[in-house]
Parts: sequence; structure tokens; C-alpha cells
Amino acid sequence: MTTRTTARPVTRGLLSTAAVTAALLTGLTAAPASGAATATGQITGLGGKCVDVEGGASANGTAVQLYDCNGTAAQQWTVGGDGTIRALGKCLDVASGGTADGTPVRLWECNGSAAQQWATPAARDIVNPQADKCLDAAGNSSANGTRLQIWTCAGTANQKWTAPSGGGTTPPGPGAM
Repeated sequence: MTTRTTARPVTRGLLSTAAVTAALLTGLTAAPASGAATATGQITGLGGKCVDVEGGASANGTAVQLYDCNGTAAQQWTVGGDGTIRALGKCLDVASGGTADGTPVRLWECNGSAAQQWATPAARDIVNPQADKCLDAAGNSSANGTRLQIWTCAGTANQKWTAPSGGGTTPPGPGAM
């Protein structure tokens, strides 16, 4: 008995499950979708200092700090309509997805987690909705090297930021990733 197999026609425009999964995973580490509003530039805060990636390093876990504005790539942030804030090809991330006051922020590979979602409301706060806490310059200090962290929003000067405009003002809703 011979078994006859029928070749399936190639359907253009459809992707296999593996291709869709790969595309989705790639999208989590790539730039925001072309339809998402973005703006790139410096984020300034307390004392007119810039949000800066320590040493301009792009390794996972690199500290984010305040530093004199100098125009380097370590101070160029993209505020995306997808709720991320990115520099050097990585995302601003709350360490280990923490929600406690004083949890440091760092640079980390973009992964779509809630630790990398930020809202930039008109009040000039930068808020991580998962923690419901604001980006904060530790110790209310504007000294170069002051680490950034999350802290309960208090409306204080060390929690006020001027971010590039044009990005999203609220993070995407649940299931949008």
C-alpha cells in the first residue's frame, strides 16, 4: 500500500506559531512599534542634572544615576508609547520587579515586564504603575552619582522630571504586551 501525501499550499502572509513567537519575543527587545509615539532626549531632574547610565555601560544591572548633563548617549532616553523608557538599547527597570520604597532602578534588557513600565503624567512624575511609586533621586541629593530608585510619590523636587515629550503618558493596559 502506498501512502499518498498531499503538499500543503504555501499561504503568503501567514506565519507559523514559531515565527509568531519569535516575532513577539524580538518585539520585546526591539524599539517600540512604528505606531507607538516616541520621543528621545535628556531627562532632567533635581539641580538640573540628567538621568544618566553609569559609565555609559549597557550591561544588565548598570546603575542609573543623576549626573551633569553632557549630551552623551548615556543620557539619551527614549520615552516610548509602549510605556518603556530606553537608553543604550536597554530599558529603565525596577530591580527584581521590586515595589518597596528604596528599590533601585537600573538598566536591563527589555523584557516586557511590569518592572519596565513607566507613566509620565503631566505632573512631571515618572511612575512605575506596578509599584505605584515615583522615580526618585535618593536622599533628595543632586550630587553627581546620586542613585535613582522608586519611592512613594510625595510631589518633592527629587521626584520631578522633565522628560522628552511625545512619548506615552500612560502605560499600555493589561494584556497589551
